Amino acid sequence: MVTQCSLSDLQVELARKIIALAQSGHWQKGEHVSELRLAGQLGTSRSPVRHVLQFMEELGVFTRIPNAGFRFKAPPSTGLELEALLPRSEIEELYQKIMIARASGHIGREVSETELAQHFGVTRGAIRRTLMRFANSGLAERRTGHGWQFAETLDNRTAINESYAFRIIIECGALRDPGFNPVPEQLDALREQQARLLEAPLAGISGAAWFDANAHFHATVVSWARNRFLSEAIERQNKLRQMTEVAEFTSLTETRVKKASRDHLDILAAIAARDYVSAADILYDHLRRDRD
Repeated sequence: MVTQCSLSDLQVELARKIIALAQSGHWQKGEHVSELRLAGQLGTSRSPVRHVLQFMEELGVFTRIPNAGFRFKAPPSTGLELEALLPRSEIEELYQKIMIARASGHIGREVSETELAQHFGVTRGAIRRTLMRFANSGLAERRTGHGWQFAETLDNRTAINESYAFRIIIECGALRDPGFNPVPEQLDALREQQARLLEAPLAGISGAAWFDANAHFHATVVSWARNRFLSEAIERQNKLRQMTEVAEFTSLTETRVKKASRDHLDILAAIAARDYVSAADILYDHLRRDRD
């Protein structure tokens, strides 16, 4: 039996990422989970991933199949005290601090390891490991010769409002496009994902899982317009808002989070009824309210 106490800091971080994937609907029930593919996705080796999957088997998230790896069983139970089972590692704490500081504009887009080490009172080694995690998520990259550069983000209210205004044009426009045609299996998967979020207590949802589910919902709806330029536009918006929205999740109330999931379910219900005008109207109100 693998216990939380036997997990290294790296494995705790991997467990959090895998839980976020599970909560965001990354796998369907019964789907085979490749250790090798998951390790590549998480930017690590196969051994720590296997250790974490074995730990999460005890939580009822995966089922081990002899000589065949694992299958996805179900997202973590909504009653599971994940913070108690997976206390934050030093890198996790530092990751959150840097993300909040960058999202709020307290640190610049271009930084050095020494500068960040002094700012947060930690070692350069800890900063480097944390920045590598940002890099694995596509949120930062090494600059040629010196320092690091964070991905472009929405780090001020004007940029955030402009992003919402742009998304209203793109997303509502996708719903009104003559070629809009939902994929039933994807629609059902989105419903299940949003219903799980609606039922889960706020303490059982991580900022990363919340953002991933949110971004996946909006990108999937836009993809049903079958227009690659619209899809590229919303994918870029998701990248831009990732750091800000994950950082801001800690300040959201349960009422706000539940309202967003209800809006998403109402939009999906209208789409399922082929009432795309109503779906666009609900989406417009949803995005305008978030903007305000």
